[in-house]
Amino acid sequence: MPTTHLQPPDPLSIALSAIIRDGSLDIHFQPLVEVERAQILGYEALTRGPADTPLHSPLVLFETAARAGRLVELERLVVRRALRRFKELKLPGQLFLNLTADTLLATSDRGALIAREFAQLDLPASRVVIELTETRPILEPERLQDSMRSLRELGFVVALDDLGEGFASLKRWMDIRPDFVKIDRHFIDGIAQEPLKQQFVRSILEMAATSGCTVVAEGLEQLSDLTVLRRLGVPVCQGYLLARPSAAPRAALRAEVDALLAPEHRRRNADWVRLPPDAITTAAQLARRSHTVTPKLNCQTVADMFQRDEQLFSMPVLDDSNRPIGILRSLQVLKRSAERYFMDIHEKRPCTALMDPHPLIFDAGTPLREMSEAIASLDDRLMVDGFIVTRNGEYFGTGRSTDLLKAVSDLQVHSARYANPLTLLPGNVPTDQHLDALLHEGREFVVVAWDIDHFKPFNDVYGYAAGDDIIKLCAQILQTAADPELDFVGHIGGDDFVMVLGSPDWTARITRVCREFDRQIRPFFSSEHQALGGYVTLNRQNQESFNPLPTLSAGVIQVQPGAFDSVRALSAALAEPKHVAKCGTGPSRYFVDRRRGAPASAETQAEAPPEELRAAPPAAKAA
Repeated sequence: MPTTHLQPPDPLSIALSAIIRDGSLDIHFQPLVEVERAQILGYEALTRGPADTPLHSPLVLFETAARAGRLVELERLVVRRALRRFKELKLPGQLFLNLTADTLLATSDRGALIAREFAQLDLPASRVVIELTETRPILEPERLQDSMRSLRELGFVVALDDLGEGFASLKRWMDIRPDFVKIDRHFIDGIAQEPLKQQFVRSILEMAATSGCTVVAEGLEQLSDLTVLRRLGVPVCQGYLLARPSAAPRAALRAEVDALLAPEHRRRNADWVRLPPDAITTAAQLARRSHTVTPKLNCQTVADMFQRDEQLFSMPVLDDSNRPIGILRSLQVLKRSAERYFMDIHEKRPCTALMDPHPLIFDAGTPLREMSEAIASLDDRLMVDGFIVTRNGEYFGTGRSTDLLKAVSDLQVHSARYANPLTLLPGNVPTDQHLDALLHEGREFVVVAWDIDHFKPFNDVYGYAAGDDIIKLCAQILQTAADPELDFVGHIGGDDFVMVLGSPDWTARITRVCREFDRQIRPFFSSEHQALGGYVTLNRQNQESFNPLPTLSAGVIQVQPGAFDSVRALSAALAEPKHVAKCGTGPSRYFVDRRRGAPASAETQAEAPPEELRAAPPAAKAA
């Protein structure tokens, strides 16, 4: 009798059966963020298998389920778990659920059952976004459209996932007409350096505007990409730069993400305008005297103190030299003291057994910006405990996180009063104040007056919205080239900007601005206009006139101590080198007036020979 050789059971299939049987799935949520409003639109549910199994990776998990013919069964389980967890966490906004066509086709005759399940959860269907994931071919597109239509009739919202990937996503867009379109991460990662990717996103945005759907950029990980996406007008972003997936996500953005989405000038410098005398600017002004203890105090006494006073959230622990060595937190102390046998063992022991040896400590002179950045990285549970302030290493006081956040907000509001409304860069008032302070302090610096050449014809040909985009692009390039610790960028109106440079490599920074402007502005023009190097418009005499493409020009003065007695005199002196630069042709350029920087009388300046006005060498003039 022949021997029958049985195939050993597939370990992945066995693990999958156990997961489906036990429901042992981890659901993580990653927020989708409306970038201009800096608010969470909703959360995408992401699935993980058990960490101790070979199916922990979602790619392996769902591929195994597809091979075993259990994909629909697994996805239904994921949906139920995600819905319940989303409801338990009381998360705001919409829930985005990834489903393949296999599962969506299986819902065509289950409308009544789905409606009953949602009624039991008390979660409106309008808060659920069904994302069609095209990781598998769609063999019955007509039936899929019918299924999607049925889900819409029940109130669900529809999204198309991974646009640019998959089997026929553009055609699917036309067939399904989704409410959301999510651009695949391939087109988002590195978009700041890829003009072709930028053009792809522009095209998607135009199509979305026509069809009335919202575009979501997935896979955002770099700040430079976020800057470009905001300039292009992408309304919603998702990615590690904003928030990583979490099993228990926040219901609001973290402070550092809120700052990241703030205008660039607020991220770099929140105090570029003169502040009122009572403005809070350092840690010392936030410090208050509070309860402190020494290591000699025992655990039972500390626990009793927290139990008696519900408003006592934390107490610094100081050594014999009045230096903080840790902090006692109410939540941590009361939790540990309630553990079985803990007090039996530690009752009389020093309270250091209960303290956190790594408290958040600021020197009294620490500026608010550094403090807010440090606070932003704290775990939410520690926010209420505040921070310790020291002076020369010794305890000075304790501060509250809420006071810090309010002080930062007050500074931002005060600064916003003097910001340019388009770029939110410092306007005329703070720019003049900054220059005035440098002149009175006798500082050496370089001032640069920037102007966009041939800007009006561009507005006439491409429209004011495109003109605003170029102004914002210029602002972004200037800020990127500046050192936030040494330099200053102001927007004094229209297409005029001012840079005040304290950086020793100021020539390289100005050159970089010229080069980047010429490079990054090219996608704004049609291929025809790029080939011609300009376009024809009607001038004021109603005659045709050829206009070159916009470039940047700048007048530059190296200011020495005592060279100018007022900002007005400095501004007047900038007019001539700026005019010389504007008279040039070709790519973006700048002109350095080397007569005006050194102290001199008006007569001496007027008599200086023209040869002393020298342009920068060609390599430094333009890209």
